[in-house]
Amino acid sequence: SMYEHKPVGKHKVCVCTNVSCMINGSDKIVDHMEKKLDVKLGGGVTSDGKFSLKEVECLGACGGAPMFQIGEKYYENLTPDLVDSILDGLE
Repeated sequence: SMYEHKPVGKHKVCVCTNVSCMINGSDKIVDHMEKKLDVKLGGGVTSDGKFSLKEVECLGACGGAPMFQIGEKYYENLTPDLVDSILDGLE
């Protein structure tokens, strides 16, 4: 998940969709982000170059599922409102 074949956004959002995250609603988080950012998971970069979404295997934070990683930081127990707050807070 660290090697890219195409350009990525300033913030690469690595979304775990493995078993623990999946059964805790990662699909709803992915749907929400795709609509909010108008970019598909694995489908390029937002028009402003700020974000890209990438599906990744387990990141080892199953107790905080659903979760994603941006840079070196893990964000756990995600809800659509929390995702909005996180993404809106990034420069």
